[in-house]
Amino acid sequence: MLSLMRQHGALSKSDIAKHTGLSAQSASVIIKRLKEDGLVSAMATKQGAKGQPKTPFALNEDGAFAIGLKVGRRSYDMTLLDIKGQVRASIHEKIDFPSVDTFLHFVTRAFVVATNKVGQKLVSRIQGIGVAMPSHIWQWADEIDAPADALASWEHFDIERVLSTQFSLPVFVLNDGAAACDAELHFGNKAQYNSFLYIFVGTFLGGGVVLNNTLITGKSGNAGAIGSLPFVNIGNDAQLISGASLYVLANMLKESGDNAEHIFENTSNWSCNEDVLTNWCLKASEGIAFAAHCAMSLLDVEGIIIDGAMPAAVKSRIVEETQKALLKQDTRGLIHSELALGKVGPKAQSIGSAHLPLSANYF
Repeated sequence: MLSLMRQHGALSKSDIAKHTGLSAQSASVIIKRLKEDGLVSAMATKQGAKGQPKTPFALNEDGAFAIGLKVGRRSYDMTLLDIKGQVRASIHEKIDFPSVDTFLHFVTRAFVVATNKVGQKLVSRIQGIGVAMPSHIWQWADEIDAPADALASWEHFDIERVLSTQFSLPVFVLNDGAAACDAELHFGNKAQYNSFLYIFVGTFLGGGVVLNNTLITGKSGNAGAIGSLPFVNIGNDAQLISGASLYVLANMLKESGDNAEHIFENTSNWSCNEDVLTNWCLKASEGIAFAAHCAMSLLDVEGIIIDGAMPAAVKSRIVEETQKALLKQDTRGLIHSELALGKVGPKAQSIGSAHLPLSANYF
């Protein structure tokens, strides 16, 4: 019922009974309980088609909340999400590189800021904490220009235990690409694909897989980790991450004498060397087209959704160039998947992580 209300906005008891196959009496009993729990609210009564007044019910935006955390290569983010999927607070902090100590300091400060947004009376309605972070983050010190010993502490850090002890809340940890994919599945996916490969272009390239409207995480949570695909076009048996990530663009800008840091600080507007940006877009699109080709071959998905921490115009260029690159590949025997722009945007990882506790409890 809660999922139906989130999907449709508001439904009467008779509508809910029709959608679920429950009797009108059963639907009424459950609606009454959900109202008592504060999860749904009665809306203004409307006149029915046959003259019978109907009272629609909708999710109560103050009924439940969840905290989402993103551990990024260049930043930390905390998002407070309500049961309707609305962002009620968002805290962002730029970092040189992620370390356990700076992360814990950020979480403590940001939690106070986030909870102040809704008031102490509603803090008890926070259902959990979701964490989106790169898998094996300690293995990527060179790529994010970080001291190896600073990242080494992540290898044995039990983030689930530490956060659940500190806040007395259940903690859900997921690969950052999969978390962003979850956000797109529930709050984006404008074309309503049942199955798609999701690609997020961030400091590192990541992704996720949805099959039959279900996020597929795999045995270790890394399904859709396209950045680790081998891509021989780059050379030296490099991974796809080495050609289609924002850190690659940053290095190219530095080599040209241009400002590189602003691409991480401002995801809505870049001002940089056009030739460098064009070259990177072509290089990234070639790699993304390779990942799309793999998904079409292995999974026969309906769509390839591309999102990222970048301006809308750049994202559109990536989609356009990826389409051109796909047309150059030998795809005989395959039905092409549609390419589409992601709708959630740069905060997808944090929003997706915040959705994890809500999904576990209610959806």
